[in-house]
Amino acid sequence: MTDAPGKRLSLPRVLAFSSLSVPLAGVGLPVGVYLAPMYARAPEAGGVGLGLELTGLLFMLLRFWDIFTDPVMGYLVDRYRSPWGRVRHWVVLSVPVLGLATYFVYMPHVGAGPAYFVGWMLLFYVGFTLLQTARSAWVPAIAVDYDDRSRFFQWAEIISTLAMLFLLAIPLILEQVGADVGRMGQVAFMGWVLLVSLPVSVFLACTFVRDDPVRGDRGEAQRFRLKPFIAALRNRYLGRILLLQLLVGTAISVTASNYLFVAEFVFDLSDGMSSLILMFFFLMAVLALPFWLKLAARTEKSIAFRVAVSVSVVSFVIYFIAGQIGGFWPLFVGAFVNGAAFSAPLVLTSSMTADVIEWQALKTGENRSGIYYSLLTSAYKVGSSLALGVGYFILGRIAGFHPQQDNSPEAIQGLLLVFCILPGVLYALAAIVVTKYPFTRAMQQEVSRSLDPRGTEALD
Repeated sequence: MTDAPGKRLSLPRVLAFSSLSVPLAGVGLPVGVYLAPMYARAPEAGGVGLGLELTGLLFMLLRFWDIFTDPVMGYLVDRYRSPWGRVRHWVVLSVPVLGLATYFVYMPHVGAGPAYFVGWMLLFYVGFTLLQTARSAWVPAIAVDYDDRSRFFQWAEIISTLAMLFLLAIPLILEQVGADVGRMGQVAFMGWVLLVSLPVSVFLACTFVRDDPVRGDRGEAQRFRLKPFIAALRNRYLGRILLLQLLVGTAISVTASNYLFVAEFVFDLSDGMSSLILMFFFLMAVLALPFWLKLAARTEKSIAFRVAVSVSVVSFVIYFIAGQIGGFWPLFVGAFVNGAAFSAPLVLTSSMTADVIEWQALKTGENRSGIYYSLLTSAYKVGSSLALGVGYFILGRIAGFHPQQDNSPEAIQGLLLVFCILPGVLYALAAIVVTKYPFTRAMQQEVSRSLDPRGTEALD
């Protein structure tokens, strides 16, 4: 594999970079879909025993703590470089931090208390943020133009989804072979997948992908100051992207954290059948993603985003109707439509951020990719914390639903309403917000011409 600096990376190198999505998928999916319900369930129901409201509260507080740690991590990634380049040493450092925390988070003992959970989850989120921020900050330097950035995030999302499909197959496979390991055994297996894939993917990415400076960066991001963070939040382009990420992140987390409850109590499905539907959900996300990126390439990223979140709104109407029927196929139909639009908003906001980073580097001479992507991650985490904290509170205190008890029909209907109405409204708000997004393809091409008078064609 031979690639000169300034040219598009070959597909094998893009895949080597995208392999980092495997351990990130091992973090993202189980935390929302499997980890939170496992900690919330009572020990006799196959859980740790923290309870629904306490689990939601702890997840929310931990995620809000990330609001402060993520920007610091972004600054460190921007500021401290090494002979390996801008970000590769940070990617390598994430391996021992995330690996150690993963072992204890994914393999807790029954009855583990709040102190155990909080301590190991704090370290877990530090390792996760370090890997995710460094990986995202890598993209503006190695992806050369408006659509090439979408290509990078497209392949990263495809690899991530394939990894999630494998993880989702675990409960189904265990159920088919008659292995009764329970929820904790399923999550432990997912933890081992993360522990094995983490060092392998880091080796591939750091060996086969160059680590160049961002175009326009004059190396002036040397001191930790609040001014760049405040300027980033006041940036009219990034500010709107962060709002979109907050809305989408909350909607996704509400869906993920309640899916197993809905599948079991509303649709009366086993763990294996629930996982099978999730597998088709993510398979549809992979198959549909090229369509969304082609739509973005022919129009604007903001237009593709708006269409995708509108489809998501429709899917939650289908979920609600399906909930009145119950069973495998009604839930499958809702998941099919929801899955088709799932990946597009996250890929497009990441790609839009890379465009803004290049524009900002041209204006100031500072590479702030670490800070910008850490803020993007923080926006998603705020959404996740609200979904778990407020969502589980509404579920337990207002709807009266509790996973370890016999629930009344009214409580189960309340579960379905929380599952459908909250994400549907959030996606609808995102569709409205993105109509005001002002950064266009023409603006990015003008930035590219300013950085290289030969134009973007010279970079292909």
